[in-house]
Amino acid sequence: MNVIFCPVGIPIAFHEAYDLNNHWRFTKPERNYQTIVCNYNDFEVEKNTYDIIFKDKGFKWDLVKHFLDTFDYRDYEYIGFWDDDLITDIQSVNRGLEIASNNNIKIWQLSTLRGSDSTHKILHQDETLKYTLTNFNEGMGTFFHSSLIPKLLKFYELHEPKSGYGLDVIFSPMMKEKAGVIHECSMFHPGKESYYDKGAAMREMYHIMGSIYPKFMKEVWDEDVGPYQDSQKIYEIVLKV
Repeated sequence: MNVIFCPVGIPIAFHEAYDLNNHWRFTKPERNYQTIVCNYNDFEVEKNTYDIIFKDKGFKWDLVKHFLDTFDYRDYEYIGFWDDDLITDIQSVNRGLEIASNNNIKIWQLSTLRGSDSTHKILHQDETLKYTLTNFNEGMGTFFHSSLIPKLLKFYELHEPKSGYGLDVIFSPMMKEKAGVIHECSMFHPGKESYYDKGAAMREMYHIMGSIYPKFMKEVWDEDVGPYQDSQKIYEIVLKV
C-alpha cells in the first residue's frame, strides 16, 4: 500500500482529460493508495475524499513535518506529498505507482499535462514515452520511497522549509537517487496566484542550495560539496512498448 499526504484548503477541481468519476482523492476500493489530508484553514473538506483527516496551521512543508512525526509510514512503499490543486484520476496514480515500483524508481512524479502551469519542460508529458529518469521533480506532487524518508527528516534537522523553494531542486542529489517522470500518466496543475512572499521564497531557495545542501551532504554522506548548481538533465528515456 501507498499513501498521499495533501494539505487541503480549496474545493476539488476537475479536468476533462481525466475520469470525472474517479478523481484521485475519491476514496474508492480500487486505489492502491490512501489519502491523508490536513485541513489548514476553515474550508470544509469534502466527504469521501480522505481516509484520515487532521487540522493544523502552516505552510505545506511545515505540515509535512508534522505528518511524518505523527504517522507511521514504515509499512508503506511510497509516500506522496501533493498540493490540493492537482487534478488527475485514480487510474493514473495507480499506474504511476505500478511503473515506479516495477522499475525501482524511488523518487518520482506524474508528468504534467499540456496546458499545466509549469515552466519545467523536463516534466511536460510526452505520450510516446513510458517514463524518463532525471535529476528533478517538482515539489507539488512528488513521491518518495519510504526508505528515503529518514533522509528527508534529517534535512528537517538542518532546516525546516516554508515555501519549499529550492527543496525540490535538491531532492534527487541529496538522496543520491535519479528522479522519475512518468509520461504514460499525467496530472494537470492549474495556474493560480502564489500566496508566498516571492522575495522570501527566493531567499530561502538560495539558503537551501547554498548553505543547507553542503551541510546535509557532509553530515549524511561525508562529502564536501559546494552550493548546488547543477542544471536539469535527463539520464534515461524509456519508450512505450
